[in-house]
Amino acid sequence: MPSRNARFVLPVAVVVSGALALAGCSVTQPDDVASPQESAPSVAVREIEQHALLLDTADPVELALTASQTVYARAETVVLADAADDEAMASLAAAAVGVRAPALLARGGSSDTGLRDELNRLGARVAVVVGEEGAAAQDVASAAGVQVVRATPDVVEGEDGFPVIEDDDLGALLADVVGAGGTAPSAQDAPRLLREVLAVVDPEPGQEAAIASLRAVGAVAADVPGGDLGAARAVRTVDEAQALTVLGVGPTFGEPEDFAWRVAAAEGGALLPSGTQHLLPGRYVTTSADRWDDPATMVARAQEVAAVYDVAPAGDEAADADETAEGGEGSAQEAGPVVPTLRIAAGEPATAAGDDGDWVTEEDPEALRPLVDAAREAGVYVLLDVGSGTAPLVEEVREVEALLQQSGVGVAVHPERRLSDDPASSHRADAAEVQDVVTYLADLMTREGLPPTMLVVHQTRPDSVPDRQELRSVAQVEVVVAADRTGGGTTGEWVWNEVSAGVPDGVHLGWSGPGFPTSSAPGLVPTDPSPVVVGAL
Repeated sequence: MPSRNARFVLPVAVVVSGALALAGCSVTQPDDVASPQESAPSVAVREIEQHALLLDTADPVELALTASQTVYARAETVVLADAADDEAMASLAAAAVGVRAPALLARGGSSDTGLRDELNRLGARVAVVVGEEGAAAQDVASAAGVQVVRATPDVVEGEDGFPVIEDDDLGALLADVVGAGGTAPSAQDAPRLLREVLAVVDPEPGQEAAIASLRAVGAVAADVPGGDLGAARAVRTVDEAQALTVLGVGPTFGEPEDFAWRVAAAEGGALLPSGTQHLLPGRYVTTSADRWDDPATMVARAQEVAAVYDVAPAGDEAADADETAEGGEGSAQEAGPVVPTLRIAAGEPATAAGDDGDWVTEEDPEALRPLVDAAREAGVYVLLDVGSGTAPLVEEVREVEALLQQSGVGVAVHPERRLSDDPASSHRADAAEVQDVVTYLADLMTREGLPPTMLVVHQTRPDSVPDRQELRSVAQVEVVVAADRTGGGTTGEWVWNEVSAGVPDGVHLGWSGPGFPTSSAPGLVPTDPSPVVVGAL
């Protein structure tokens, strides 16, 4: 993982007169143009305190305002266009980056109060207005006492796909800005980008102004389709950047808290066996480790058993699967890749209460570590099967926290093994108790900056988790309700039907396979609904 870049963004208090406060940009200013007062900076950039910051509004005008307010403390030159003028967006973006100024949008009428306030806050003196004549943006600038420079630059696609103004037009535009009393970077001096800010963008129409404002202050922009920071390409981008600030642009990155966690996980760089930082789609074929002194054999067996269920997609589906593994937009087959999974018993029911009185025999996590490490290194997912006794499930899960503090390790619980002084309350754990495990795991993944983990809840009857409808997956934890075997070769039909019925939205299903490797095993897996966890051995 690369080391994080050193901060060199200028704080708000830095004052620059006649020069752009961005990585040494200079200003060409003729003798007959009055210089700004020494006490007033022509441009000042805000220092962003947050490591991960999300600009998630879907409204283009609000998004542009928010971007400007986030990164600019002052800007004597601004670039404006009408929000409804789609054809002007490329010119707006190119002009803003060329002049190194914030890009803002006007709606027209009384709704432009926010834009007028922003022009005043920035101390704007010159507004470059692009788009059609008679634009509302021009009226707003004039009403605010800002000198207007009309621009209709020729725009071409730059090397990175972002629109740029051809050199001759850019030189003329810069001269017009300076002639109107504004400041602009020299056309001869290509400004050095500030690499401590990474803007991750789900590129959608309406984001052009906000993205241009960020690029104009030197933020490095990277496209993240769908706002999916767990895709392989996005993980590589964020991990390699190790930026001091990651700005998300667009409403598809989720809630701010989830965005911050996703950024931290991506910066860790760890990919799950799925090839991304997503557990799903995928089918996890589990094999129990019956010995711990030979990790290589246990891992190899897990891979061999899972291969029985690995029916490769053909034709276009195969191409889609490859694209998904690289973080593309394809979705692979519905079941996703088959992931070999090693089930490791971290706790078993005890025949006596024991010293801690919980009726569970726990294994020393450090004794399990060689097996866990061998599985993870081989791309095999790990499920730690914890014991259930008199203690709340979350207490048993905490016993293996040292192993859960790494990617590719989930946990399985057994409510039906739960014990209580009240016989009527034994052999069950209510939804709140299970959800406590979800909360604990989510907090752990967030704190450690890890990709999502899995919680498998084993059942042979739905009422072993009363109020099961209250179960919820969260961004950091995929919850799976697994129908167990009942003594036969596979999950009994009644058990499967009962356990799979009425599963809450967002909670997934697991199913026990034939209990021995067989070439016919894939044909036994239910298809409607289709389980994401298959207990093979």
